[in-house]
Amino acid sequence: MNYIKFVTVLLVCLINAGLLQAQEHHHEHAENEAGISGGAVYSLEHKEWSSGVHVHYFRMLEPHSKWSLGGEFETVFGDDVHFTIGAGVKYQIIDDWSIGLLPGITFSKHDSSKYEPSFSLHFETVYDLFHWEKFHLGPAIDYSWSKEDSHISIGVHAAYCF
Repeated sequence: MNYIKFVTVLLVCLINAGLLQAQEHHHEHAENEAGISGGAVYSLEHKEWSSGVHVHYFRMLEPHSKWSLGGEFETVFGDDVHFTIGAGVKYQIIDDWSIGLLPGITFSKHDSSKYEPSFSLHFETVYDLFHWEKFHLGPAIDYSWSKEDSHISIGVHAAYCF
């Protein structure tokens, strides 16, 4: 439960600080993005909280496109550790808000000492609240589904664009 309290306080602080930046800005999106998200993860099957990390890389299909292709690696820590490798698309809904859909393979390890693969689907939405030249930061919400586990995560996304 401490994870969700920490992430909630962090997100509220980020949103308040972002609202204080009352300046209008328009920025060009770079063709490449390498990012990382970390936060609290809630397992819908096990009804428990843990932590997780998600890293990704996306490249625009063409300059000024709203569509990007990319890949991800995600891991969730806790009693039932698992990791996911996937590839998919990201769509820039508005200037600072994007959604991504990444099918992949999740490797879960439960009682056995061997990781078992299964198909998974990862959906994420990110809002870029702060911009510092090529770096942006903001809240992220993810939903991941696989045969073994479904979870929701809420956290902070940071990315470098080039």
